[in-house]
Amino acid sequence: MNKKTKSIIETLIYIIIMAALAVGTPKALCYVFDTKYPVASITSGSMWPALKKGDIVLMEGVKRSDLKTGDIVVYRNKKGFTIHRIIELNEKTLKTKGDANNISDSPVKYEDVIGKTVNVFEKPFRIPKLGNVTIWAEGLKK
Repeated sequence: MNKKTKSIIETLIYIIIMAALAVGTPKALCYVFDTKYPVASITSGSMWPALKKGDIVLMEGVKRSDLKTGDIVVYRNKKGFTIHRIIELNEKTLKTKGDANNISDSPVKYEDVIGKTVNVFEKPFRIPKLGNVTIWAEGLKK
């Protein structure tokens, strides 16, 4: 096999591996964390200092019985998704608030909670600045 053919084959193998990772990693995270939404970007400063705008966090699926005061959860609302901390659990709803916000959010139904952050050493696992790519891409849509 000549050098040019070998180089083309190596490049094709590299492209196939990268494509498999790009498709397979999100699917694997969905399976591992038991949620359709295993990754979330922080798009505002409402959770500062725990989470900063531009962070990427990992989310895990939860049952109602898994939730406790202090957990950082993501929930669905009219505007899309919100990531805030639980400050109160009630019979039919829970109350959340961004750490940097002065007031709490409207009550959230338990069925609207999608998941909570994956924690490492009692702190949410986050990848700083990587979420800026998502924020930038969302800005292009507008």
